Amino acid sequence: MEPSYSREQKRGQDCYRAKEYREALRCFDAAIARCDDPPLSIFDNRAATYTKLEEFPKALADGRHMIQVAKAEVKGYLRTGQILQLMGKDKTALGIYEYGLKNVPRINEDVKLLQGMYDKLLRKCSAMDPATAPKIIDPLKYLPLELAQMVLQYLSFKTIVSLLRVSKLWKAILESIPALWRHIDLSKAKRSVRCSAIKACVIRSGGTLTHATLSHYEAVNSDALTYIASRCKRLEYLELRIGISNETLLKAAATASSLKTLIILSGHEVSLDTVTQLLAQSKSLEHAEFYIRTRGHAAKWEGDLSKLRVLKLHAAKDSQGSLRLELDDLFPKVPHLHTLSLQTRTATSPRITSDYSSLISLHTLSLTDVDIATFPCLPPSLQTLSLINAWGIGSRSDVADAYMERNNFSALTSLTVSAARFLRPVVVAGLIGNGRNKLQKLDLRDFDASLGLTALISAGHLAEVTDLRLSNADVSDELAGLVASCCPKLKGFDASYNMKLTGVGVKALVLKEGGIQRLNLNHCVGVSSDAVEYARGKGVVVHFTFPDIVKSGKRVRLG
Repeated sequence: MEPSYSREQKRGQDCYRAKEYREALRCFDAAIARCDDPPLSIFDNRAATYTKLEEFPKALADGRHMIQVAKAEVKGYLRTGQILQLMGKDKTALGIYEYGLKNVPRINEDVKLLQGMYDKLLRKCSAMDPATAPKIIDPLKYLPLELAQMVLQYLSFKTIVSLLRVSKLWKAILESIPALWRHIDLSKAKRSVRCSAIKACVIRSGGTLTHATLSHYEAVNSDALTYIASRCKRLEYLELRIGISNETLLKAAATASSLKTLIILSGHEVSLDTVTQLLAQSKSLEHAEFYIRTRGHAAKWEGDLSKLRVLKLHAAKDSQGSLRLELDDLFPKVPHLHTLSLQTRTATSPRITSDYSSLISLHTLSLTDVDIATFPCLPPSLQTLSLINAWGIGSRSDVADAYMERNNFSALTSLTVSAARFLRPVVVAGLIGNGRNKLQKLDLRDFDASLGLTALISAGHLAEVTDLRLSNADVSDELAGLVASCCPKLKGFDASYNMKLTGVGVKALVLKEGGIQRLNLNHCVGVSSDAVEYARGKGVVVHFTFPDIVKSGKRVRLG
């Protein structure tokens, strides 16, 4: 049976809609009198009726009663604020709305209405009297939780941790958003981080942590890594910058079933045996990067490595033994590998394989401090090739010449070669593609210009190059002029550490057809400051430091 007060309230609402406000008021009074604990809606109806009758003090009394009875409900604040605005008390109404935003939970859908009324009245008050505008506003008090989360996700992990100390409100809100704790990054920490702090971050994430970068501070110990690996089943990215035992590392890798990226940087070198075990245990691994302590043992590649896409192996700086990678055994197991980076560092390491043609998906290859007798056989898919300090590469000239003559690197867009003293002109010509490829970036630092470079440029084989680096490569004014006339798409040129270049070559580069955007003239002893200012005056970004050796450059009329 319907309560009698409910019947009176409905009758009052009907009278209100019929604009019979006195009769509506009598019905609402009767409804309140017949109920020991009247619902909030009856007081809201009566306050609205008083407002129509312009009995504002009585309406205001009902509105404040609503706030007193139910602080977490929006209705009282909205009704009271509306009445105060009708009474011309905008500042008081603004205070009521602000008080409501502090008390109404953010999960309440109606809080958006309260926020909208506050914002509208605030703009009105600020326009009429700028002094009424608050100078400091706590954004987390007024922003919807969804919008606050969107803003906070742009902040670094270090900043989010710092914000925990702002206030209790901020701490509660930050800790209630799991998405903010899915990426732990301790690389910017300035003091040791306790294991308990890392566990707290995992708990805040609700076990949904996906990325973890553990820095080099001592308190980040094996307990933290084990805890993360066991609790966070979605962990995809793990970067270590701290020493952890190989046993703990292997255990964590076996537990983290979703791990796709594992990076172990310099400072926590692992043995080659540990590397092969990690790759064998981590079935889902796609990106792996290691610094390896050489011990002379040969690598034994086991397990399913078919998901591996990126592999970077670097010998530790203090390595004494040889790094025996046994790449011929590895390559059949990684058919989808697209990036390979090798750095052996030690001259005692045996020469690594020179045949990469079986890696049909490979598009980036970087060989640093390696010893290869013949120029490597490369797959036609290769787009980026980097040969740094490859001291023995191409020493077998007969093999290198024959190989380069029958290959066309049509996909190659970026080439870096440095300190490869055995490279012959035919090899350079083959890499550049004799104009058949779309090479855009060419870096020939420490290169002997006598190895056919002038002829290649004259023939127009660098017509597509946009970034050319010839640092310490015997660049003269004549060569700079040739570059300016034969490289129409060139936008950046690095001529640093070249003794023969003067203002003549700089002017030719600046005035080239299509212009140039960037010049690196660091330690070019023949280039004067006038030439540098001339280039900058033409809108070119010039990097220039005065060389240690003072030498008067050739005077050129630049105007």
